[in-house]
Amino acid sequence: MNNGSDIGNRIKEARKAQHLSQTELANRLGKTMRTVQKYESGEIEPSIGVLNEIANNLNISPAELIGYQKKNITLNTLSDVLYVLNELNKKAGLHFNIDVNRPPKTEEWSCSLKFMGNDEIAENNADLCLFLERYADERESLEQGLSNKDRFNHWFETELAYYANVALPDKKGD
Repeated sequence: MNNGSDIGNRIKEARKAQHLSQTELANRLGKTMRTVQKYESGEIEPSIGVLNEIANNLNISPAELIGYQKKNITLNTLSDVLYVLNELNKKAGLHFNIDVNRPPKTEEWSCSLKFMGNDEIAENNADLCLFLERYADERESLEQGLSNKDRFNHWFETELAYYANVALPDKKGD
C-alpha cells in the first residue's frame, strides 16, 4: 500500500466530504474514535478489509482510498488488444502459454492464454489465477441477474486496491 499518512489524509477528506465526525465514522465501523484518529494521522494503516469497510461507509472505492489511479487504456482496435498482449508478455513474474486448437486436428477453432497458477518462475500467476476464478464467478452472477453492475464494480475496485502494489517489472532483456 501507499504511505499510511497519504491513506489517512484520503480517509479524512472522504469523511469530511460526507459531513461525518470521527466519532460517527468510528461508530459505523465499530471502532473507537481514537482508532479513526490513528488511521487519519497515518499512525496505523488499516487492513484491506477495514479499508473496504471505510470505503463503503464513505461512498468511495477502496482503490481511491489507497490512491490507486486506474490507467485509461483505450482498446478501440484489435491492434490495441494485440499490443497489450505483447506488453503483458514482457513482464517478469507472469508467464502464459498460448493454446491453439484448429481444424482439422479438432472440430473447435479456439485459442486461449493459459496462466499456470503453480508456475515457480512466475510468482504472480497464482494471484492472477485466483483473481480470474473470482472474476469468472462475479461476471457470471452479473450476467445471470444475480448481481448488479454496482456490486460488480465495487468488487472489482476492491480487487484493484488489493493488488495495487504488486509490481510487475520488465523481464531482463526487454
